Amino acid sequence: DGGYVAPKPGGDVLRDGLGVLPTGRNTYALDPYRMPSKSAFRRGALAAERVLDQHRAANGGAYPETVAVTMWGLDAIKTKGESVAMALALVGAKVVAEGTGRVARFELIPLEELGRPRVDVLASLSGIFRDTFENVVLLLDDLFERCAAAADEPVEMNYVRKHALDLEAQGAERPAARLFSNPAG
Repeated sequence: DGGYVAPKPGGDVLRDGLGVLPTGRNTYALDPYRMPSKSAFRRGALAAERVLDQHRAANGGAYPETVAVTMWGLDAIKTKGESVAMALALVGAKVVAEGTGRVARFELIPLEELGRPRVDVLASLSGIFRDTFENVVLLLDDLFERCAAAADEPVEMNYVRKHALDLEAQGAERPAARLFSNPAG
């Protein structure tokens, strides 16, 4: 009828569900303040679980102390934040969202509930990710700072803290820094 059709997030029917239908409207990639999405969190947590299982199978049941995670901008757009979710799952954190769905914070899951050590994550961020998802970068940085400062957690159960304390003893300026990217510009 030629009327106005409101834009919606686009995506893949198989990955994102029927909410991307019908096609033919103006679309946008995603709202960066709602990343990772619930489905991306499930997929990222599954990927993290598989990494941990594979490492433990090859290393006599031992958990890795550190896992590297690459966060690319276009991949994050396509998957709605699976790499972010993988990092959250490895360190043992969950998304805390406001009533509107906007992600407000990444919260550490208590060790008793997590049931395993917190795995340290070193994240390599593409420039597009760093510039497009500044809000996510700030939330992740806050999470790693709080994780490193969790004085009530033993270092054998919190590898972020263990490594941050080692770096602090060596005189590192920001021992809890876990997010690395090329300089802006």
